[in-house]
Amino acid sequence: MQALTLLFARRHAWIPLLGLAGAFFSIRAYIPFNFPSSPPEGAIKVISYNTACFGGENTAAQERHAITNYLIDAQADIVCLQEAATIPFTRYAEETLPMLEKAYPHHDTVSINSNIYAVFSRYPIVGKEVICHNGTNGSAAFKLLTGKTDTLLVVNCHLESMHLSPADRKSYHTMVRTPEESDVESSSRLLVSKISTASVTRAVQADIVADYLKLHEKFPVILCGDFNDTPISYTRRRILSQGLTDAYETTGNGFGRTFNRDAICVRIDHMMCSRHFKPYACQVDCSINASDHYPIVASFEWQKEK
Repeated sequence: MQALTLLFARRHAWIPLLGLAGAFFSIRAYIPFNFPSSPPEGAIKVISYNTACFGGENTAAQERHAITNYLIDAQADIVCLQEAATIPFTRYAEETLPMLEKAYPHHDTVSINSNIYAVFSRYPIVGKEVICHNGTNGSAAFKLLTGKTDTLLVVNCHLESMHLSPADRKSYHTMVRTPEESDVESSSRLLVSKISTASVTRAVQADIVADYLKLHEKFPVILCGDFNDTPISYTRRRILSQGLTDAYETTGNGFGRTFNRDAICVRIDHMMCSRHFKPYACQVDCSINASDHYPIVASFEWQKEK
């Protein structure tokens, strides 16, 4: 009997292997593994960070300064911030943003539905515009002059949030850890409703961003931000479809968890580039925990036009 079972299992071993092969690209997008790559001299270092108003919503003043000091010490060329401030927390921006100006001589902001999107740069910022503002979040584009004639389009995204409250996230944590609890069914219905509503809005936002990229396909592009969506989502795939390369998928390693609260272990912050660049050394920097997100960092080398 054991011999028959073993023979049967061997004859059907191809089934799970076929399943793994079919899921290869999704697995690679979610958990990539790449050889380490050191950025070459002259590469553009970019940081994308949802700062949660520099930690102002849930942390002490010293942690707000921790975020500022981190960004100064990082010595990046371009810093894209989401939730740099919101109207109720403008005082935190007034407290922290001027400190960054000393390290990054050029900066500009866009306000979308009371949410501040900021770019700090070593390059002059010569233009900006809102790409989309449906829902509660959106996306903005900033034009940076990286040379006498080179204009870089930096797209800073903060796509629609799930709007999960601390109580919702606690419910999710409970469902994961103790699924036998009696209120799991009602909690799951509420979570599914919030997630599905936000997903529809994000899909529309992703379409708008993709259309914008198509209209500006001749520009060198670095796109980054808080997508509020996973590596295998429609949101990410739709934006990538415009000829972009995902820096983390091609040069990063592991899960790359960017949202660091509760039981939600996922990469929802992403960084991409157009054909004009080759990405290097993309990583999620877990050394700072002052926001509910970790920053994502990568370097980009200009490529000669073929």
